Amino acid sequence: MSKKFIRFVAVLTILVSIVGNTGVVRADPVGEKTSAAASASPATAPWFVGWADKTTSANVGSYPSIAYSPIDGLPYISYYDATNHHLMLASPVWNGGSNCGVGGNWWCRVVDGDGSNGSSTDSVGLYSSIAFWKNPSLGGVWKVGIAYYDSTNKALKYAVYSKALLISGTWSFVTISSGSIFYDPGTYTSLKFNSDGEVRIAYYAYSSLVNTGYLKLATPVASGGNCGIGTSSGKWQCDTVDSGAGVGKYAALDLNYDDQVFLAYYDEGNGNLKYAYYGGIGFCGTENAWICSTVDSAGIVGLSAALTAPRSSTDHVRIAYYDKTNGKLKYATPSSGGNCGGGAWQCLNVDSMGAGIPRAGISMALDKNGNPIIAYMEASQDQAPSTLKIARPVDAVGLFTGNCGDVPPGYLFEVWQCYTVDNAAYGQGNVNVAAYTSVAISPTTGLGTIAYFEEDGYNYTTSLKVAYQRLQIFLPLIER
Repeated sequence: MSKKFIRFVAVLTILVSIVGNTGVVRADPVGEKTSAAASASPATAPWFVGWADKTTSANVGSYPSIAYSPIDGLPYISYYDATNHHLMLASPVWNGGSNCGVGGNWWCRVVDGDGSNGSSTDSVGLYSSIAFWKNPSLGGVWKVGIAYYDSTNKALKYAVYSKALLISGTWSFVTISSGSIFYDPGTYTSLKFNSDGEVRIAYYAYSSLVNTGYLKLATPVASGGNCGIGTSSGKWQCDTVDSGAGVGKYAALDLNYDDQVFLAYYDEGNGNLKYAYYGGIGFCGTENAWICSTVDSAGIVGLSAALTAPRSSTDHVRIAYYDKTNGKLKYATPSSGGNCGGGAWQCLNVDSMGAGIPRAGISMALDKNGNPIIAYMEASQDQAPSTLKIARPVDAVGLFTGNCGDVPPGYLFEVWQCYTVDNAAYGQGNVNVAAYTSVAISPTTGLGTIAYFEEDGYNYTTSLKVAYQRLQIFLPLIER
């Protein structure tokens, strides 16, 4: 009998879906690849890009917000249809045949704005923010909520789809705060559910009468609240967290492991990045229950803020934001003896984005190991299309040194690795991406998905685009 031997050869690539279980092969919901680097690690899995909603005559895809459903494991994206003035919701359909995306692999439907299922016919859906909650004891009890702006009525709205065991789920619509000729609430929304399924919504309100901006927080109450319209009157409490000239724009809210509220936001009057958290006793906001501080004031900083709250008692806050003066993506963490925030924060450059960008998308999420992934727009080259990039710490991707950012105190090398995910028009200067971005990490697979905005200046259309990761696993071939 001839001698047998085993040789391992990389011959089979199994693409593991961003929403499926490891080892399950699924159809590609996008249809266009941007990278093919092999990896068995979620942090370094390759990215694929394509369109979730794109037509030749519509303007869709602005104000995207993405969240993973704990029920089916799929990413859901809320966004604005500027042509029809609707709040939209998109999710993957893996067998195709649906109404949008490459090969019909996305299902795009109206949530509010077309008058159906109890929705209004107003212009709604700007500044959307989406989140899911699932009852930890009763798996059949869950809900998805979307906060958004009603531009017709100058109002903050909240749409929630609730499912209780065997009862059919339905959408309900609530107007939380309504404006007037002098008062405009509901822009820059940020929504999260706490562990009990109660919603928390941060938003920006502006009073032209006194030229003042307000960072607000809306929470549901049984009765006696100071906001809520119609049948919801008195069932919401809208508290002021901070106020001033343009204070509260780009609000970013997150809840920590103990359901404590943390906020990052922009102080437009002073051009600063600010930070607030609920302490019960403080020196700002309603009843002085909030603690507010300036994190960075070196130039015009703090636009497009993204924040993640501590996941444990040993974790810390992270804030990613745009430095408009110097054209940098920056990253701030609490630090004793730091270089900003009166020495309480360490603020470092991560990558170049381009100076003076009017709208620069930035979004951040944490992976299973607590490492951040930042999705952002890069437009540093004049007359060139913008690109979608991501930044991750080097230890998250298994590297010793990085390729971007400052060298922190006590380190010898860069600690960030920056990648281009989508270079838009592949050299054509009329297409730009990532003026709006939203990133989420699958809690089951650890893989990322980014929803972002694409603008085609040649055809005068906009679209909702998606970048997502899939694992590539190389199996051995046994050769005799």
